[in-house]
Amino acid sequence: MVSPALASDPPKKPAAKEEPPKPKFDYVEEAGEPGRSGYVYKRVAKPKFEEPETIPKAPFPEPPEPPEPPKKDDHGKKDDHGAPKKEEKKDDGHGAPPKKDEKKKDDGHGGGHGKDVKKPAAPAVSAVYDSAVIKLDGNNRPLTPVIFTNKFADYFVCYKTIKPKFQEQILAEMNTFADRMGLPRAQDMPCMIKIAKANTKFPGAVYIEFYTDVKAEKECIKMGECGSTRLMMLFPKDKTGIKSKEVYRSYVLTDEKKFRRANFCVSPDGQFVGEKHCYVVLHPDWLFN
Repeated sequence: MVSPALASDPPKKPAAKEEPPKPKFDYVEEAGEPGRSGYVYKRVAKPKFEEPETIPKAPFPEPPEPPEPPKKDDHGKKDDHGAPKKEEKKDDGHGAPPKKDEKKKDDGHGGGHGKDVKKPAAPAVSAVYDSAVIKLDGNNRPLTPVIFTNKFADYFVCYKTIKPKFQEQILAEMNTFADRMGLPRAQDMPCMIKIAKANTKFPGAVYIEFYTDVKAEKECIKMGECGSTRLMMLFPKDKTGIKSKEVYRSYVLTDEKKFRRANFCVSPDGQFVGEKHCYVVLHPDWLFN
């Protein structure tokens, strides 16, 4: 039986409210939004993240200098002990000192039959590009005369500079990319070599350029308006080290009427690397410098 409550009884203490358990998360210091139960809701703070310290890149090591060749004597002869032999002076039988070899004088006819005529020195060959693929001089320029020049580049014909098989390979790869993009194919002629001038993005760069028709050729070369670009840039992997002969093929195809532009990169052995410029393929960390 429950005893009845009387008015004279002292008031009962209210029941203690149970406090919610302490949160397991760190909350943002703010007023928050109170809920129906009286609990105040706050946003959870993001965990603190310490940014890693940037480490400067080590400079690229310079290639070691080649060792100097051993010096030899005039005739390269050595005695039994490995020392160079001394030339013995012969006496003519009269006790007079031996005569020195007198140099033959030119009689105005080139030494009789042209034996003393010096041949012209061969032109220096490029140390970066393989002469079996493309013939360039020591300054990485063709040996043939300039056909046309504008403010961007000098133009040379591909004939006698590029090997026919390499020219056919470039055209085949270029038209493969054009078919993928749904663009007109490039024609096999004319084929031009373009050397970029100093005021361009890649000064001294070597390009091989084809055209979709004669009109596109004239607009691109003479007026500098290349609306339908069919271009390939020879991009060396290294210009100072052992891998100087590894030259990548970086293609650029555009069409101003269809608003299309794409880049493709092919390795020296003909492997497709990606749809990007070969500079980005070989130097992917340039974006973070």
